[in-house]
Amino acid sequence: MNILYLSLQDFFNKSFLKFAFLPLLFSVVLLSLCVYYTYNTFFYYLDDFTSNSWFAWFFSFSIVQFSLTFLSVIGGFFIVIFASVFLSMLIVSFLTPYVVKKINSKYYHHIMNDEINFLEILLKILKILFIGIILFILATFLLIIPFVSIVVYYGVFYYFFHKFLILDVGSCVLDKTNFRIFFKNSSPLLFKLITFIFFLLSSVPLLGLFLQVFYVIFLTHLFYQKVLLLQANQNA
Repeated sequence: MNILYLSLQDFFNKSFLKFAFLPLLFSVVLLSLCVYYTYNTFFYYLDDFTSNSWFAWFFSFSIVQFSLTFLSVIGGFFIVIFASVFLSMLIVSFLTPYVVKKINSKYYHHIMNDEINFLEILLKILKILFIGIILFILATFLLIIPFVSIVVYYGVFYYFFHKFLILDVGSCVLDKTNFRIFFKNSSPLLFKLITFIFFLLSSVPLLGLFLQVFYVIFLTHLFYQKVLLLQANQNA
């Protein structure tokens, strides 16, 4: 609760709050345009394909057209939600060093003697992508089982969300030794629980985009207090 209080206090500070709107506006505009043009292109080629083939009679039924439209809208909705979340994570990742620096100078005054090098971070990113792509391919084979495939896809998205968010913040807070110790095994259960709650919030349209900076702030406090075992100086 102390971390939550500090995080909310920091998030609604003008210096951090202004960053919350950046990924929100950029992601919504860009991905809405992508979905709109992809939607139109999809139906253009579908009409062209079916108009000159024996499939035309099948696609002439109103129920089929309605089903395709409905599935396209639902699919587009989920694409916008999750793609925009990961796009906003990418945008916020450029702000993470600044957020961590501000919080550290305000509360913890921790001196990092040996920063983690970029190559090691890059290798971890590639490892996450490799494992995530394999999981995504396996999830695709489960499309024949509708409800199971949705759950598995959510699991894959959470895997990416958790790994990239923890790596982004952890690489800015921890020195090389603590970084390697923390990432030697899987993340502690507390971190998984926190990122899972953040992931559920991110499933809510627009809310997940607006709160990306808050996620970084909260995890920054969590790393300092639970990994580095520092106490926040709230009188600073």
